[in-house]
Amino acid sequence: MTSQRDVTEIDEGTEIDEGTEEQSVDGRRLRRERNIAAVIDAVIEMFSEESLTPTIERAAERSGLSLRSVYRYVPDPETLIQAAIDETWRRGQAAAHLASIGQGPFEERVRQFAEMRVRLYDRVGPSYRAGRLHAPRSVRIRDDLERTRRTLTEQFERQFRPEIEALPNELRMVRSTTADVLSQLELIDLLRRARRLTVQESIDVVADAVANALRP
Repeated sequence: MTSQRDVTEIDEGTEIDEGTEEQSVDGRRLRRERNIAAVIDAVIEMFSEESLTPTIERAAERSGLSLRSVYRYVPDPETLIQAAIDETWRRGQAAAHLASIGQGPFEERVRQFAEMRVRLYDRVGPSYRAGRLHAPRSVRIRDDLERTRRTLTEQFERQFRPEIEALPNELRMVRSTTADVLSQLELIDLLRRARRLTVQESIDVVADAVANALRP
């Protein structure tokens, strides 16, 4: 007669408490998740220090994990870099949000849009630069980068649909493309790093460029 506890027989005469086994599995899963998070955090930190080509060896050293452990989680540097970029964008999603998109007076929408784009860049800029650096050698990173650009373009079009539709046919493509390109993260990267503009100065430049391109 078996005990009232839930048990599973493993081999003859061996019993393992199912609750204990589940706890062990859960513990390993949680440890794995913590270790992966530690490695990704280490790579994100390296990105922020402009170390955009981190190796698995450096990620292991930075995270405090053994090289063997890290290789169990990420088989190659491309996977590691992609995971760090993905996590950065996951964390930055809130910064990309526009409340009441496409609604409100034009000038207010322009200012709201410019503030959002510059603050988004400040949240994801290092990982975005890493993505651009590795895109020529990675189809997945290149595709993700292009998907991000398309998403930002769609957001721009939703925010300024009335103004885009009001433009004369012969000017619509040129003006809307100009405003879209001048608010993409590549342009903001140029403002913040090459021109060394402050956050507020960058917001002013993006707002002025978008407003001038879309005004009738």
